[in-house]
Amino acid sequence: MLQKIADFFWRIAGWKTFVAALLIYIVFGAVVMPKGAQMMQQISGKNVEILDLQFGYTPEKARAIISQYGDNGRAFAAKFELIADTFYPISYTFLFLMIMGWVFKLLAPYGFRIRYIHLLPFLVMLADYSENACIVSMLKGYPDISDRLATISSLFTSLKWSLLAVQTFIIAVALWLLTFYRMTKGKVIKG
Repeated sequence: MLQKIADFFWRIAGWKTFVAALLIYIVFGAVVMPKGAQMMQQISGKNVEILDLQFGYTPEKARAIISQYGDNGRAFAAKFELIADTFYPISYTFLFLMIMGWVFKLLAPYGFRIRYIHLLPFLVMLADYSENACIVSMLKGYPDISDRLATISSLFTSLKWSLLAVQTFIIAVALWLLTFYRMTKGKVIKG
């Protein structure tokens, strides 16, 4: 099953799917998510922090942030997490799948074929969905938020951002390698 998924995304990765994925991501990253954050500020009546955007937090900080939302803000945040923040991870995962698949496909003729590396974005998405489930539980359970739930939520948040950083680093290194091989007219390995 994993092989079929890997093969599918490897096969479709290219400039056309990259452009399509980028356009989809722009809709979410530049319009939907900022609009949700803006509405959160309006509903709360003040500038509030967003748990998803933290690198990590203590149970006390999670409670403090969630308390600032107010009842209407917590209700909005829970709906937003369940609707928009369900589709947003799909949009950025698809974008990163296309970037990684395309770059590593271009590197393959130079002998770089790292099996399944282009599927790393799925781990980021899984961490994001786990984080979202915890955040929704905290929003709906407020003020009764257990330290355990807040700690687990923070771990998923930190994992999401850490995996995203690793993924971005891998892409940067792969692009550097591709540029290096192309500039030095590296010998393409037939295989």
